[in-house]
Amino acid sequence: MVRSMIAGVAGLKAHQSKLDVIGNNIANVNTWSFKSYSYNFQDAMYTNSISSTGGSQMAGAAGGHNASQVGYGSQLSSISNEFHTGALAPSSNNMDCMIDGTGFFLVGNMVNGTFDDVESSGLSLSRVGIFRVDNNGYLVDNQGSYVYGYAPIEGTGTPETPATPSSSTLKDLPVELTPPAAGADPGTKWTITIAGIKVETSVTTVNDFEDAVNDWVTFVSKQKAMVKNDKYDPNDPNSEEMIQNPNLMVDDGTGNKTKFLDFTKVNISLDRIGRYLNSATITITAKESGNTYDEPYFQDLKTALIGSGKVSDPNKQGADLTTTESAKNQGNDLIPGIAAEYVDELSAIRIPIDPQTGQRYDIQGWKMNEDGTIMGTDRSDRTIPIGQLALVSVENPNGLEKQNGYYYSVGPNAGAVEAIKPNGGPVGIIRGGYLEMANVDLANEFSNMITTQRGFQANSKIITVTDEMLQELVNMKR
Repeated sequence: MVRSMIAGVAGLKAHQSKLDVIGNNIANVNTWSFKSYSYNFQDAMYTNSISSTGGSQMAGAAGGHNASQVGYGSQLSSISNEFHTGALAPSSNNMDCMIDGTGFFLVGNMVNGTFDDVESSGLSLSRVGIFRVDNNGYLVDNQGSYVYGYAPIEGTGTPETPATPSSSTLKDLPVELTPPAAGADPGTKWTITIAGIKVETSVTTVNDFEDAVNDWVTFVSKQKAMVKNDKYDPNDPNSEEMIQNPNLMVDDGTGNKTKFLDFTKVNISLDRIGRYLNSATITITAKESGNTYDEPYFQDLKTALIGSGKVSDPNKQGADLTTTESAKNQGNDLIPGIAAEYVDELSAIRIPIDPQTGQRYDIQGWKMNEDGTIMGTDRSDRTIPIGQLALVSVENPNGLEKQNGYYYSVGPNAGAVEAIKPNGGPVGIIRGGYLEMANVDLANEFSNMITTQRGFQANSKIITVTDEMLQELVNMKR
């Protein structure tokens, strides 16, 4: 009679444990990559009221009979993880990703150098791909653990280097904005003089200094670039002969573009010195990109300025303006990029160093590809290979042991554990811009809750009935 009480108590404990599992599943219904648990019962130990015996065929002997056993209720058999992939949830962050398959991310504290043995590394496994970059350029998850994968082989993964034009800079050229002299005609215009080139402007006040500079640039850019030939005699106007400089462009004012400064553009920046005086920096840039620097580029501009006939001091027509030249950019030709190849050893994923600057790339945008490759975009809109995520294949995922948060450690019954590159096989592929939802089936959990509750009630009823029978037994003494 007491054994029914023991069985009822055991059943209560077992159903309470199952309800604990169900409650944990429901509590984590919105936890990223959570894997639901299932509680499995088994019957408890048995005692033999009658032991089994074998029969005998001897004369007068009896046949065999089975054992008669009484059990002591139910107990826990196992709690299993359901590792099927949860649904995809879109994410607004391009660095978020999920595994569409059975693999795991490899994360944990820093491991110096490279390695290939996952089990001895002491790292953890994870299914949550909430990734960011820390202040040292490492890829980390939202718990601060480093993310491990495969780095690009040195010398590969370099982006295309665009061609840049050569240029020459004239620095600290004197600039003077001159108002009309006292008593001048009302229509007399202000003039601006830069590098000895005087140009009439449309401004009427010194406050319009920037507009005056723009007038100067416009004038210089549209002057006929003519060069006096060797027969030119400045004392004989009739002997003046102009020839077209083939390297320059001129706008004839009719809309027909002939030659004028074909290979250059003029940029002005001002540094205010006084009320009417400034200094200007003129940068002459070749129109064609590439390693095309040639001193005639600068000389042609100087010739165009002198040939305009607007030099304020004729004695300066032969002035060597190169004395103020402060910088020459030789330019560079286009250098094709080299496709990325990745090493086979594991290491913490980190933004690589730009071989041109010696600094890490300034990554502004991210993309996670299906093969686990992580691509970044820098400020120049170049695509930079960052690394390739590693996915860990576990022979027996139920042999993993859950840690705090969403990490797993490799247990002794996990079987073979191996890190591989995502290849679309059983370990799966990477879905960039998504996170994995919990695989909890709420309908199934609620139905399990109902049956568990009824099982608990039934076991409590066994205890109640057993108590009543014991009470009747005690009352028999009266």
